[in-house]
Amino acid sequence: MKKTNLLVCMLLGVFTFGQVGINNTSPKVTLDIAAKNSDGSTPEGFLPPRLTGDVLFEAMATGAYGTDQHGAVVFVTEAASEDNQVGQTTRVDAMGYYYFNEHFDQWWKIGSNNNIYNLDGHLPSARHVNMNTNNLGFVGGRVGIGTISPDPSAILDLFSKNAGFLPPKMTEAQMNTVLNPAHGLVIYCTDCFGGGTLGCLMLNDSLDPLVPQWGSLCSSNVPTGHIIDLQCASASTSGTVHSGVAVSGITVTVPYTGGNGGTYDALEFNSTGVTGLKANLDSDHLANGNGNLVFNISGTASGIGTASFSITVAEASCTLDIPVVDFTASVTSLDCSSAVFSPTTITQGMAYTGTLTIPYIGGNGAPYPQQTFTQNGLTFTLPAGTLVAGNGNLVYNITGTATTSGAMAIPINFGGASCNANITVATGNSVMMCMSGNTNRGWATYNLGADTSLDPNIPVKEIHGNYYQWGRIAVAADTDTPPGAISGWNTTPAPNDSWNTGTEAAPIKNTANDPCPPGFRVPTITEWQALGNNNTVSKVGTFTSGSFTSALVFSCGANKLTLPMAGARMQITGLLKNRGTQGFYWSNTIFGSFPGSAYNMFIIGNPNPPIILSNDNGERSDGYPIRCISE
Repeated sequence: MKKTNLLVCMLLGVFTFGQVGINNTSPKVTLDIAAKNSDGSTPEGFLPPRLTGDVLFEAMATGAYGTDQHGAVVFVTEAASEDNQVGQTTRVDAMGYYYFNEHFDQWWKIGSNNNIYNLDGHLPSARHVNMNTNNLGFVGGRVGIGTISPDPSAILDLFSKNAGFLPPKMTEAQMNTVLNPAHGLVIYCTDCFGGGTLGCLMLNDSLDPLVPQWGSLCSSNVPTGHIIDLQCASASTSGTVHSGVAVSGITVTVPYTGGNGGTYDALEFNSTGVTGLKANLDSDHLANGNGNLVFNISGTASGIGTASFSITVAEASCTLDIPVVDFTASVTSLDCSSAVFSPTTITQGMAYTGTLTIPYIGGNGAPYPQQTFTQNGLTFTLPAGTLVAGNGNLVYNITGTATTSGAMAIPINFGGASCNANITVATGNSVMMCMSGNTNRGWATYNLGADTSLDPNIPVKEIHGNYYQWGRIAVAADTDTPPGAISGWNTTPAPNDSWNTGTEAAPIKNTANDPCPPGFRVPTITEWQALGNNNTVSKVGTFTSGSFTSALVFSCGANKLTLPMAGARMQITGLLKNRGTQGFYWSNTIFGSFPGSAYNMFIIGNPNPPIILSNDNGERSDGYPIRCISE
């Protein structure tokens, strides 16, 4: 018996005071693991417990991790959902290794937690960041460059005694292709003046991003405009102004002498005598010598007679007189019930070019001027012409893109008669959105599987659509699927080329697996990034858990792309998560670092502004909505 006890004590001593080696007969520390093979023929490494962030969140309720677990290590396979990033899982916001820090009662990432957001420091050498078409935004404070105390009145304070601020430099042609320039946008035009030889700082002073108005803030190399003589008496008018009729397409050209090549601002002059008219002059530069100023006439003349404009441009003045004559063209009646649209279908979000023919009765054979008006994104232009003495037709040319769907009444007023031409604008299957390089691209108006009879910009349950696993054409779930686990959920990731047999730059739709309809495909992650970076963003709804009424809205001028916060289906069981607060939208781009993953557009809606991650990745067996893009 004594020998047995001694043997037990000896064995206990080995484990109590010894060291353990795995694939190693001479351990140097408490646990020393060596590779079984060092030639790459076998998988080597250490696998700690693998858990999702949400599982760690659930562990808080049981008190599983405390003082005794200080230093415990796990590998998090998926970040905790945003609602669960509290308490111990506050920092569990990405996949990776974490250790439990009982001093803070939190899981911390393994690796440095120090960064520019929580620690001051010094930059030891040059750093370069490829933003890869992504945005970098700072909100809620001020930025100082050259100073650590930016002025309270400035959101950006630059300080230097030997260097300046250099805005973007571009040619006039490049400046004019800037897509939807913001009011107050500043650039330096390298060739706007002096016949293309002189540059100037330019500012967009237009409130309408679709109609920019660039004005100069000139340095000494571009003089203020000056002319010797402005010759209103020699002006020529491109058409006839009629009383009571909105002016359309009429310009007046006024010659001048002695221009100095300098600049002048945009100007507007109101008429006197016959009131109701405006003469507008766009900003530009003068010729060196003689030249012409072109004024655009707009408004509706209050009567017949002379509309006079007192004009002062570049330190020269004159009075411009435009005759206003009576509108003598008349009809007995207009027959809008027999109106004909050609083509017959107008679709929301799709460019339209066509005509509207309105029959009239009792024309008096008199001439009439051009007339133009706009409605619902469409421009209606009646060219100048002459009425038939009797019955005939008014033919309006239509161009533009209808911004809203549904019933549209077009008011027609001509020659003492009026009526409404009615048409129903079809709900479009695509909408043109701003993209990189001042381009536009058609995106599907609805999520795949949504009810397309409803307004795509009013988030309700019926426009959330279906959930799809990456690389698969089959519907994995829809909005009526219960939120719990789904029996038989497919956990096998689809192959890399399931949706794109081409490249990121030149994608080719794999029609066998891509669920998008003909003419559309699943977007690349680059296209999602371009959407996020080139459109304005707003929110609709309350962004509460389980809500169907929350969405993020991207706007390109008047065009809108509304993405419901449909949440996602989890990769292991198909369990629904984060409906109402977050949005996940598939791209066709694989995530190279993880064979079972793919990129997606990830939206966290609760913050203001919302967080848009267009380089997020998810497990291919996750279920996300799909918003298609035109091929």
